[in-house]
Amino acid sequence: CSSDLSTRSLLSAMTAAETALSAGVAHSARRNYPRVRASERAKLREQGGEEDFEQFRARTMPTKDEIKEDVFDKAATEPFRHDAQYMATHISLSPPEQKLELTIRDTRARQMPASLRAAATEVLERPLQSSDRHGLAPPGHPSDQFYDAAAARAPPQPVPDATQKLEIEFLETIENSLRSGQDDPGLWAQYAKRAEELLITMPLDRVLRVLKSFVMARHRGAELYNRIGAELARDVKNASSTRLCQVFHWLARAGLRDQTLMSLMGNEALLRLSDDFVLDMYVEVLNVHARLDIRNPRLVGAILRDITPLFGEFSKDQCAAVAPLAVMAVLSDEARVAYLSRCAELNMGLPVRMTKPEVLRQFRLLEDCLRLDYHPTALPSPVQLWLQDLKAESEAHDVCDPAPLAAVESDILRVLQQEMDVAVTPALQDGVLTLHLVMGKTVLEVLDSYEDYYVTPAMGGQRLVRADTKLRQRLLWRRGWRLMTLDADEWWKLGDDIYKKDLLEDLLVNGQRSIRQ
Repeated sequence: CSSDLSTRSLLSAMTAAETALSAGVAHSARRNYPRVRASERAKLREQGGEEDFEQFRARTMPTKDEIKEDVFDKAATEPFRHDAQYMATHISLSPPEQKLELTIRDTRARQMPASLRAAATEVLERPLQSSDRHGLAPPGHPSDQFYDAAAARAPPQPVPDATQKLEIEFLETIENSLRSGQDDPGLWAQYAKRAEELLITMPLDRVLRVLKSFVMARHRGAELYNRIGAELARDVKNASSTRLCQVFHWLARAGLRDQTLMSLMGNEALLRLSDDFVLDMYVEVLNVHARLDIRNPRLVGAILRDITPLFGEFSKDQCAAVAPLAVMAVLSDEARVAYLSRCAELNMGLPVRMTKPEVLRQFRLLEDCLRLDYHPTALPSPVQLWLQDLKAESEAHDVCDPAPLAAVESDILRVLQQEMDVAVTPALQDGVLTLHLVMGKTVLEVLDSYEDYYVTPAMGGQRLVRADTKLRQRLLWRRGWRLMTLDADEWWKLGDDIYKKDLLEDLLVNGQRSIRQ
């Protein structure tokens, strides 16, 4: 029964749909257009009542408002409504007219009242004090020095003979003190004050002699070195190539790490590489960049490009002139392999008993660096064999005596042994490295303000450790030593042994920390 009812309902629905369609009733949004027979179309054509496609599109196409999602939305073609104005057209601006109009307004043409004319004339006709360049400075000015207008307009004059005589006497004084061994810090502090007064008129060669004397005297005043760097920056443009390399050398010895000065000198050296630079100068510039930990990519790249093919012609002295730090930090992989191949070909450092001690220690340090601090991609087999022979023979025959303790290290040793009863080995030799104040596998390193830190223009706000000191610390760490550091200057500031003992106890228990307050 239920199936009969469903069949009847379906038939009734279909019948109703057919009836509705035949009656022309639309139950959807779709438009239904009645068919037009050919006879009817001909009749309409004769009457002129048939609409064409344009009329049909205009009648049926939705308007812009009908295709909007909201009534306040812009039409889809809104951004392009002005495109037709600029299509296929040339936009040009007329050049400005080459004419300048100046309008001068003379306010003096107006008549001044008679009551003000007398007082105003006295003020207006008087010359300004700022333009009065004849005689003394204006009243009330702190300077009472006589001003000569003619002398101010004259070209620069040479340094007076009296000033040059003072400079020569000062240079002879400090060089004689250096030769006689007078290295008292107080004496050289007085020399530094006098040097700051005379540096401004010294030529480059005398400034370089001053720098050399204070470096060899181990003067610790950063102000003087910064002042010397400023004077060198002024004269380095007119220096010869030989003098330029000398300045490079003594700046590295002094530890003066001034990026601006090194950029100026690097640019000057870059311009002269193809003129009168020789191999020794190339090597010196590379060593200086390694010691000062400064990079000038253009200069270093140009030098390596020129010097790499020439490594195969280096003599033993030229190979020994390249510092291990430069080999590690400055040379590229290609240049490093070429240099080591030449050293292996010349058997540098071998035999051990026929090599100078300083040259042997240099190449032993290079071997340690290549084995512990640097991991090359690939070294030729002759280089590996040379390094193995150098290591084996130097360990068997080279005997290195430990360096003596410095004064601050001796004072730390006294406090550790007498006040704290700690077992300390004063000095121990580990290969080419001398260890001081060894406690088991712990090493106490004392950093000196002159030997272990750079001199920088911002010395008061930063302490930069030198590149060779960082290399030593890395080698000690890779050898398995626990490294702790102390600042020598701050150690002496503690004064009493109680404070020194507390500092060492805290350092040994809690580890490394800064003791700067």
